[in-house]
Amino acid sequence: MRFQVLGDVTIVADERPVPLSSRRQEQLLALLVCARGRIVTAETLIDALWGERLGPRAGKNLRVLVHRLRRTLDAPERIRHDRSGYTLSARPEEVDAWHFADLAELARRTLNQGEPEAASALQREALALWNGRAFSGLDDVAQLAEAAERLEQDRRRLLTERIDTDLALGRHAEVIPELLSMLAEDPLVESTAARLMVAMHRAGLRTEALETYRRTRAVLTEELGLEPGPQLRALEQAILRGDARVDLAPRPEAAPAPVPSPVAPVAPSLLPAGVGDLTGRDTELRWLVSVLRDRPAAAPVICAVSGMPGVGKSALVLRAAHDLRDAFPDGQLYVNLRGAGAEPVEPSHALSRFLRALGVAGTAIPDGLDERAEVFRAHLSDRRVLVLLDDAANEAQVEPLIPAGNGCAVVITSRGALTALPGAQRLALGVLGNAAAVRLLGTITGRAELASDTASARRLAELCGHLPLALRIAGARLAARPHWSVDRLLSRLTAEHDRLDELTHGTLSVRASLALGYSGLDEPGRTLFRRLGLVDTPDFAGWVAAALLDMGPHATGPGDAEEILEGLVEARLVDYAGPDGTGEPRYRVHDLVRLHARERAETDDPPGATTAALTRLAGGYLALAERAHRRQYGGDYTVLHGDGPRWDCGEATSDRLLADPSGWLRGERLGLVAAVEQAARLDLSELCWDLAMTAVTLFEAQGHFDDWRHTSETALAAALRAGDRRGEAAMRYSLGTLALFRQRYTDARPYLEAALPLFEAVDDRHGQALTLRNAALIERVEGRAETSLDSYRQALRTLREVGDRHAEAHVLGSMAQIHIEHDRPDAAAPLLETALTVYRDLGNTRGVAQILNRLGLLHLRQNDPARAKDAFEQVLVAARTAGDRIGEAYGMLGMGEAELLAGELDHAANLLDAALLLAEGLGEPFVAARARLACGRLAAERGERELAVAMLDRAVREFADIGLPVWHERALDARRALDGTFSTPPTPC
Repeated sequence: MRFQVLGDVTIVADERPVPLSSRRQEQLLALLVCARGRIVTAETLIDALWGERLGPRAGKNLRVLVHRLRRTLDAPERIRHDRSGYTLSARPEEVDAWHFADLAELARRTLNQGEPEAASALQREALALWNGRAFSGLDDVAQLAEAAERLEQDRRRLLTERIDTDLALGRHAEVIPELLSMLAEDPLVESTAARLMVAMHRAGLRTEALETYRRTRAVLTEELGLEPGPQLRALEQAILRGDARVDLAPRPEAAPAPVPSPVAPVAPSLLPAGVGDLTGRDTELRWLVSVLRDRPAAAPVICAVSGMPGVGKSALVLRAAHDLRDAFPDGQLYVNLRGAGAEPVEPSHALSRFLRALGVAGTAIPDGLDERAEVFRAHLSDRRVLVLLDDAANEAQVEPLIPAGNGCAVVITSRGALTALPGAQRLALGVLGNAAAVRLLGTITGRAELASDTASARRLAELCGHLPLALRIAGARLAARPHWSVDRLLSRLTAEHDRLDELTHGTLSVRASLALGYSGLDEPGRTLFRRLGLVDTPDFAGWVAAALLDMGPHATGPGDAEEILEGLVEARLVDYAGPDGTGEPRYRVHDLVRLHARERAETDDPPGATTAALTRLAGGYLALAERAHRRQYGGDYTVLHGDGPRWDCGEATSDRLLADPSGWLRGERLGLVAAVEQAARLDLSELCWDLAMTAVTLFEAQGHFDDWRHTSETALAAALRAGDRRGEAAMRYSLGTLALFRQRYTDARPYLEAALPLFEAVDDRHGQALTLRNAALIERVEGRAETSLDSYRQALRTLREVGDRHAEAHVLGSMAQIHIEHDRPDAAAPLLETALTVYRDLGNTRGVAQILNRLGLLHLRQNDPARAKDAFEQVLVAARTAGDRIGEAYGMLGMGEAELLAGELDHAANLLDAALLLAEGLGEPFVAARARLACGRLAAERGERELAVAMLDRAVREFADIGLPVWHERALDARRALDGTFSTPPTPC
């Protein structure tokens, strides 16, 4: 058996991989490998794997995890345990990390004994064991991140030693490609450049060796403002002199690399990519890094960087943030607050994003701003996290986003100085100096006449206002057109007088640079540029360009939307933002460029063109969201549609985008929200509410309740303005459904009571049936079972008439639930069987799991724990396959209740503990209350009266708070039974 950690954590037995069944197993095995046969205490493993999150359950969880890993290995003796802790039993050659260390040490001894050929062979054998970064994908465990970094340093050291051995053996030409690759990866490492120069010189490549020196010197002076060290300078002089023998000069031993500080269990890294050619900001960068690194112990440090648009605020702070990643090992949070726009990001929305990144489930995020800020501060209270708030509007926007932990730091960029922000250290960023502006132009263009301080270079920098954004655009223009002279660009720039009024710098402004880029586009490029200014999202997919240009599958116009978009990327008017979760490329437009594009649209587009483009864009979102819903639900089920215009991107594009429909919906969440808002602003009521309702497919599954509420309220307001009674009904129904989903039954009632007569007035029988279905749920949870059944039957008849099979199956399951709760199993069973058949016909795995869950409850009520357990196991498998964490909680809860009924108390305890932990993490009060009820009965069965009382009393309170009288009565019955006699067996749930 072999244990491999130099890459992905894998096990190989009999030359076949042994799959590890969970990420926790990978982490446990990796931690034992790190110890290299030494005993690791249970406390150490628990702290690494869970921290303090599990409390007294941690020991049991560890024992279960060890048991499962032993079962996976099919060799229990491999993981030994005694009172001190756990250890991995393996020979050094069976563990690649151990074998690597032994081979490296043996190679050094062999080399010291004067056997370089044998040493080189050992070094190569050791390096061949690597298949990627050690413990790949497990960096969220602090100890593993530290161990991976140590191993990486060991690998680099051995690689350097192997190259030195090969140089000593005369293999000069062989090592040159490897050294070139290493220097390209990190051009600031002088020792690599020195080895490359030696290898090149010895291979007869004297000119190339000197060019390596020149390139390295240029990088060092540009990036660090430093000349090469004595070793490189001595090598250059030796090569220039033509010395017959050129060797590496002796260097002092390097200090050992610092060990990274421990990181939190969830260490998000949300920073966008930094700018590689940051120029002219050395002083500001040193100040910012110093302030952030040497932060006080009493409070988090706050740095506020202000300046005019395009001056390079974001580039500076991102560079500092990337340079300081090691100082903030618990994560780096980033959000673009869009303060310069008409609709800045709400602080509550930014907090929602941060909390999700920190591992908080969507369903566990509070609604209110103050509550979210409290949770955020609590999560960062003992962590070292850097928070970067880009493009802030004002102090009120950023104050809720500032953590309280003294290990944290906050960096804010804004146009105006945030003078009312207490405790902030401020930096006002001005334009670049003339020399720095010229250097930046030279770097971007690669032209010799702009690489030095010539009159033309100074004039171009002056016309760009020394503003980094303008300099980059002008430089990109020259780089893209090598046949243009600098004087030609100067004359074009001088002639531009249509400037961005609010963004001037002296007599010049950014608009001249942007207009220059625009003037060089062909007509399709100009059209797309103008219309991209209408897009209200931080980034967008390529199909958006086709919608804005109306280049669908049957378009007859010239060109291709993707090619036109790529032309804008080449012109540096649009940036590539990276792939989304489905692999589709995404793009973004800088806020200043977007402003210029909107101005151009106002002056250059014919009347109605803007409205038509936005209508197509919203229609494209609707068409794709509609198809995504159909793929997930098997048809247009549990959703209402209007006659608003759709825009078709074509079958091939649609199939590509929607290969993973839930992934597309997740990636386009902000686009869907923005499309609803834009449709509302254009008074396209029917398109607006249709899109808002269809997007619920995403909002419900992923717990984006803020988006659900916002889009429904936006569409409701649009419907009211337009007098669209069906749209009003649909959105009141949607808001009522949201309240039900959050288990806020009192809040849901008025929405549904308002929706039903509106649907009746417009004769929308589908809407009536869906509303009746949801109203029946309120009646059920309020204890009016027979009234609820009547409403369900009425809804069922209509749903069958309109052909909504998904909603039909849902109603059948709900009716069966009432019969189960009132001990009528014979009435419940056929309803569940019918519902199960419908969901399976539709291919709806989530619906199947919901019905199986109710079948499990039915078997519990029938005192049949074996069949109940079988049903709940299927629920658990389906939920985990679909990534449905709420369904997983239901599955574990049901299995725990089945084991309790069967008298398997230990198994029941493990499952119920896990279900309770998961439910609390997800913010699912009903599952948590049921789990406590079952745990109370379990404690009573074990004779643990104090625990039983605590669990049952809390379950009673929670069912009362939710407003579930049937379950509240059951919890009271269990509590009364506890007071009466302690030997009463628990009754099935």
